[in-house]
Amino acid sequence: MKRFNQLNVVLQWFVSLSFGILLLLLSFYWIQTVSESKIWMVLIFLMVPIIQFLITPLFTVLNLYTYYSPMVVSFGNNKRYIDLHNGTSFDYLMDMSHVKPGIAWRNKMLHNYLSALLKIIHQMEHEGLSNHTTIRGSSYFLSQRSGEKLGFKVSNASLLEKLNIALNYLDLIWMYSLTNGKLTFPNLRTISTVSTSGSELITRKQRIMDLVNRLESTASR
Repeated sequence: MKRFNQLNVVLQWFVSLSFGILLLLLSFYWIQTVSESKIWMVLIFLMVPIIQFLITPLFTVLNLYTYYSPMVVSFGNNKRYIDLHNGTSFDYLMDMSHVKPGIAWRNKMLHNYLSALLKIIHQMEHEGLSNHTTIRGSSYFLSQRSGEKLGFKVSNASLLEKLNIALNYLDLIWMYSLTNGKLTFPNLRTISTVSTSGSELITRKQRIMDLVNRLESTASR
C-alpha cells in the first residue's frame, strides 16, 4: 500500500475531506447521545482513537502534522522544542500493515524512531534548526533504556501527558501488542518523559547511524 503522501494530490484531498465529513457526523451524533445521558461519556476512550484516525489525512495535507519518518509525527512545533509522538492508527494502516507482529514490527518501529532523530540532526546541520532545541517524547515513543543510550534524560510525565496517553489507551494496547507479538496491556504507571537537547543528539549521530545500518542489514537477510 502506498503511503498517503505518495498518493495523487486530488485523491489525498478527497480522502481528507471525506474523512472530515464523517468525523463531523460521528462527533455530532456522539454529542447528541451524551446530552441525553452522561453515561455515554465513557465512549470518549473509543472516540479519541476514531477522531485521530479520521483527522490524520486532513492534518497531513494541511501540514499541521510534521512527519520526521513515516511513523513519527509532531504537532505544534516551535523554535524551542519538538514533541515527538508515534504515528496514528491511520499511519500504521498506510505504512505498517505489511509488517509481521513481534520482532519485525519492533525493529521497523525502532528504525522509524532512529530515522526521525537523524532527520532532526540533518535539519540542525543543514536547515538552520537550532541545536538548542529540546527534543521530547513519552516513554511509549522511546523506552527509558533506549532513550538513555541515545542521550535522553528521563523525567516524570506531566499530568496532561498522562491524561493524553490514558485517552489513547485503546490505541496503545494494539500497538504494544503488535510490538510484543501477543496481547499486552501497557502499564500506565510507568509513563515517563524522555528529552534531550539538539547539541546532545548531534553527538550521538554516529551511534544512531550505526543502529540504523544494523537494522537495515537485519531486515535484508
